[in-house]
Amino acid sequence: MENNKENPTDLLGKEIKPSLTEDELVVALDGELIAHYHPVPPEREVRVINQSFSLAEYDNSWTKIEWFLFIEIYNIVKEFYLDRNDHYIASFTEENITVRVPINRLDPTLFNIKNRSAQLRQAAEGLMDKRVRNALNDDESGQMGFDFITMFPRITYDPKNDREHVLVRIQSEIYEEMVPIEKYAQLDLKLLKEITTGNGQRLYAIFKSHSFKSTFDITITDLRKQMGFFEKNVYPEWKYFNDQVLKPAVKNINKHKEYDIEVDYSKKRDSEKITFKVKHHSEYKKRYSQVLNLDQPISLDTRVPNRIQRKYINSTIRHCSNVTEISNTEELNAWIISDLIGMQKKQGSKFNFKRAMNGISKQIQTKIYTEPYSHKHMIDEPEVMVTQPLTFDERIHAEIKKLELKGLYDEIRQNFSDEELRANQYGHLIANFEEDEQASAH
Repeated sequence: MENNKENPTDLLGKEIKPSLTEDELVVALDGELIAHYHPVPPEREVRVINQSFSLAEYDNSWTKIEWFLFIEIYNIVKEFYLDRNDHYIASFTEENITVRVPINRLDPTLFNIKNRSAQLRQAAEGLMDKRVRNALNDDESGQMGFDFITMFPRITYDPKNDREHVLVRIQSEIYEEMVPIEKYAQLDLKLLKEITTGNGQRLYAIFKSHSFKSTFDITITDLRKQMGFFEKNVYPEWKYFNDQVLKPAVKNINKHKEYDIEVDYSKKRDSEKITFKVKHHSEYKKRYSQVLNLDQPISLDTRVPNRIQRKYINSTIRHCSNVTEISNTEELNAWIISDLIGMQKKQGSKFNFKRAMNGISKQIQTKIYTEPYSHKHMIDEPEVMVTQPLTFDERIHAEIKKLELKGLYDEIRQNFSDEELRANQYGHLIANFEEDEQASAH
């Protein structure tokens, strides 16, 4: 198909009016990545992943199905934060987002028809085992530091109720790293499907993260960490790593170089450093819409929160309805918006949407939220020193779960702070504890 500068197309092959200016083209495309006056096949699609994940260090390697499932999860969160789509967001709270991943988005050629459900389950189990490593500096003695975060603590597929979607819960410290999208790897889905292994897909993402440079260096150790080999001591020797992972993956990518990139590499004898050269075969104009922000002011004129604020409010109301009866959700929603607008106006740049909603949620659950509380019930919180927030800890989570199963709530209250409960997915117990304490006081 022939295309020219006067008739650019978007990623779906749809012709864009030649009368539009370059800036208007960006608006018309709703901020998506576009090929800048180059022919683009109609089937072309891309996925964008933050470098926080494309260059992250993992504790385990990836299979091809796991990586495809992950980039579709990521794409749902990205579309949500870019104010394009919230259809696949099941819930959104201070602690996590739960997304509904359409199974039909996964390439059917990934699966064996006779064994599809088992393969999907294996991929889900693999994702639940995935931990991303925060980079920590070694101490003076050379002792290595580590801080692994579980990416997806819960994945559910219930075909009796919904055969079309997989429910995936994403912790706040993970989804907050998915946006804003500033430094990223742009992955071509056509090429991803042609790459035959999960290792090859991970290498492709790593290469694309460095693609703004024609040449980049990385040590064997760092590359093995990013691919999830280091922690399990897989492919510790260069010979086997090169022969069984690097060489076949690069060959696979180069076989389909017309879709995106071509890679060459070299390593000097007795050197830890690998030098990669990346050549592009597709040029792109990179533009993105503004990422939504929970703390964004709500307009006094329209009184309409942005998409992620609306989803957060609705999720809070739904959660509270499981604890206490709510007779009129529309009225409650209007009260909450009035309250948020009042706090935004009063606190200005210090306004914190999550903290405000946490306070509202507590009052709803303790049945003292009988009208917008911004004028009657709101108490200014004292200034406190900002400290590093606690993160999910599997050991603490297991201890709390064990006590909860035994009904030992008094021990939970005595042994764990509110911050520890929130960080380890038991924040819902705090309101119940406070309600019991208020009842005891009277």
